[in-house]
Amino acid sequence: MQATLDDYLRYNVAHFGGRIAATIDDDALTYRQLAGMVDAARQLIGAQIAPGDRVALWLPNSFAWIASFLAITALGGVLVPVNTRLTGPELAVILEDAGVRVLITTPAYRGRNYLAEARDLCGSRVETIIAAPKGAMPPDWQVSQAAAGTRGEPLSDHQDVFCIQYTSGTTSRPKGVMLTQSIYVHGARYVVHCQRLTPLSSFMSAAPFFHCSGSMHALTTCLVAGATLHSVSAWDPDYFVNLVERHRGDTGHGIFFRDIVALGAAATREKLATLKVANDIEPPEFLARLAQEFGVTGIANIYGMTETGGNLTMWFPDDPFEKRITGNGRPQPPNQIRIVDAETGTPRGPDQPGEIQMRGPTITPGYYKRPEANAAAFTADGWFRSGDAGLLSAEGELRYLARARDVIRVGGENVAPAEIEQALCEETGLKLISVVGVPDERLGEVAAAIALASENVDWRQVLDKVRARLAGFKMPRQVYVTDTMPMTATNKVQRATLRQWIAESRLTRII
Repeated sequence: MQATLDDYLRYNVAHFGGRIAATIDDDALTYRQLAGMVDAARQLIGAQIAPGDRVALWLPNSFAWIASFLAITALGGVLVPVNTRLTGPELAVILEDAGVRVLITTPAYRGRNYLAEARDLCGSRVETIIAAPKGAMPPDWQVSQAAAGTRGEPLSDHQDVFCIQYTSGTTSRPKGVMLTQSIYVHGARYVVHCQRLTPLSSFMSAAPFFHCSGSMHALTTCLVAGATLHSVSAWDPDYFVNLVERHRGDTGHGIFFRDIVALGAAATREKLATLKVANDIEPPEFLARLAQEFGVTGIANIYGMTETGGNLTMWFPDDPFEKRITGNGRPQPPNQIRIVDAETGTPRGPDQPGEIQMRGPTITPGYYKRPEANAAAFTADGWFRSGDAGLLSAEGELRYLARARDVIRVGGENVAPAEIEQALCEETGLKLISVVGVPDERLGEVAAAIALASENVDWRQVLDKVRARLAGFKMPRQVYVTDTMPMTATNKVQRATLRQWIAESRLTRII
């Protein structure tokens, strides 16, 4: 029987309870203090939910997030992490889709009154709102009733699901990826194995807990290893580099290295001197810079997605450097990867490109209440279609090549073009607007909108209206107009052609 997250917490308390479990912005909790906070959260949240009830966390990285995560899991509830950057309307879609009964949030964060927004939004959607002020212990969290008698249907087909992680995917409506506790624990054990973590490890991560990157590769991994996690409530590259120096961070993940590189090696290399092992998903040239100029010699590429509970493949830090920066690693056993022709499903040979497909114990059981999405995502023989292009070496090592889907990757966030296109069309009245990803030095990619030329559109006013509907990272940073939209024979926009036109300055940019 596999150990649970609560088993790992109690083990750590028994064997090194006085050791620091986590710091956030330099505030610290020992494993014994964390367990006490989890027990108090279990008592408070347990009075509001039954097993299978969905509980949304709309919180920044905090001890309240960690305690709620572990308490909800131990109670048999289903966690619904929510991106703190989402707007109220975006939050409402997730609450409705997941059938959330309880929402745990913060009174305020980065100039927004989250509690007030939640109360305005919830209406009949959510039964209970719990506010967790910064620094407050669970007995002092504020519980208020938002609506009476609201409860989503039980997860009768997937009793072992402990988390529904919403992802933009490729559609305008987010999909809930169902994940089990065993997926998280299995993945975390592989990370511990590959990154060689121990209870003496000082693990650095700025990844938000509402992503698998934070909740699996940071929280769960450190819990399984008994290591110390050093995190932050908001990203600040200068502050984070100083944290690495202060805590002598040796291993990391979820570090926004592009912002650190922008600070320059002269200002950061000495402060990063202890950080040797880290993971990222970046081009080989960038990872080589991290090793050569910034001293992160154990840097390695990985591959994974929400549907795999985070990392699916990894390297060891002493694998050959060239492999670590050009490839993406080996799958965690007993997971399997195959490369097939995306159209026919025919298996491809070693070093032949095709679609990456995978199956095994860390693959999602499916999308919540999305039978059509599940039918499209899984083959008849049970392989998950990633939609990504890649190849396998003769030794079974993966090399990711490109996204076959249209998802735009903005600073680590997946953005669905269809969601932005729908909002823009509704605000402009235009029937056809295309959104593509364009290169950005800091974020990797940003969204650019392309529309047929129209004198009736005030684009700055349109973007102001859309900004109230979409999170900032989804907003188009560039707007272009064209006299003709390139279409396929089946009447679909040729996004690759639009990206090429932008690169060749063939379109008129108006913003």
